[in-house]
Amino acid sequence: MISYAQSLELLEQNGVLAVTETINTQSSLERISCCDVYSPRDLPSFNNSAMDGFALRYNETLNASRDNPLIFTIIDTIAAEVIPQKTAGGYMQCSEIMTGAAVPLAYDAVIPVELVEELIENGKRCIKLTAPATRFANIRFSGEDVAAGTIVLRAGQQIGASEIMLLSALGIATVQVYKQLTIAIASSGNEISDNYAAPLHYGEIYNANSPLLVNLAAAQCFSARYAGILNDESQALINFVENSSEQILITTGAVSKGRWDFIPETLRQLGAEIIFHGVAIRPGKPILFARLPDGRFFFGLPGNPVSSMIGWRFFVIPLFYAMWGKAREIPIKLKLCTKFKKNNQLLHFLKAEMFIDNGQAFAAISKDQESFKIKALTLVNIWAIIGENQHEMVDGDIIMAVPLYARL
Repeated sequence: MISYAQSLELLEQNGVLAVTETINTQSSLERISCCDVYSPRDLPSFNNSAMDGFALRYNETLNASRDNPLIFTIIDTIAAEVIPQKTAGGYMQCSEIMTGAAVPLAYDAVIPVELVEELIENGKRCIKLTAPATRFANIRFSGEDVAAGTIVLRAGQQIGASEIMLLSALGIATVQVYKQLTIAIASSGNEISDNYAAPLHYGEIYNANSPLLVNLAAAQCFSARYAGILNDESQALINFVENSSEQILITTGAVSKGRWDFIPETLRQLGAEIIFHGVAIRPGKPILFARLPDGRFFFGLPGNPVSSMIGWRFFVIPLFYAMWGKAREIPIKLKLCTKFKKNNQLLHFLKAEMFIDNGQAFAAISKDQESFKIKALTLVNIWAIIGENQHEMVDGDIIMAVPLYARL
């Protein structure tokens, strides 16, 4: 049995970088960028108004007050997408301007329409100003958001809706990403049933692990296939391996040392290299990671539901990180507000809730830590990580934690 730190090293050593492809930016949601992306232009690309109002020179407004209102003549109207016809007006002249419209360089302030009074003087449209403007007020400058040449997407970064918005605003039509990793998922056990609409026979249980893993994969844009339930016999696993073309195969159950735990020996019969089997953690200690003769990866996750989730969160996800060239996830530090005691040298992943109280982040460890207890997962938001040599934790101790679900 190896430590969790050793298992991470082995996952990273074996995680060969995935193949890349170029795709349309609009179709890149949740994909992983394989290279740094640089902005091809300034954003905004020209100085523009942040308000509907009037562009003018601020130094001409300095004497404006309620007792000394200043009158500016409106010489033109600048709409969005319109190139200003004039670079600027003369003394005490201004331009009506719309939000997003280009501000002529000679102007250095925009007064919102709500702060002025419009009137007609000598047959001309004018505004009355009763307070001075602030220099550069309500002007969005070229490159103020993003300067040309700035990195706007990092290699290994997952592309979300905000990233797509930024790339679109910069006119970046395509992105280079890692190809979607393909996953096949199967559960083992003669007692498992996928017939959720039918009553269970005595001794049967509904399959919870495969729905968990399939949906964890789908939520993060993997191409995941459910391959069904494997009977407790070697041939079922052989058929699963030989009939699957996916890059990563995952099973749940049958990886411990019981009479019916056939997966480790069957993998050896198939010529697989078992990289590790058994990690000093709780829950999920019997986890298995192997490489098949054709180079594909195989994870044998323990059958208890929470153990399967641990297997995905703390082993499968780190392999993905390695295959995308991402750095390891960095846990956060939280102050404990509950007690916890253990009498072993195992690293524990504990269901816990993070909350904020008076500006301080705390972690409350759930009382329902058994690996068969699923409901607790719906009531927590983090995994508290208790190290091998941490045996008795009390209120106020600092612990490490990560979110319940990984952000790729």
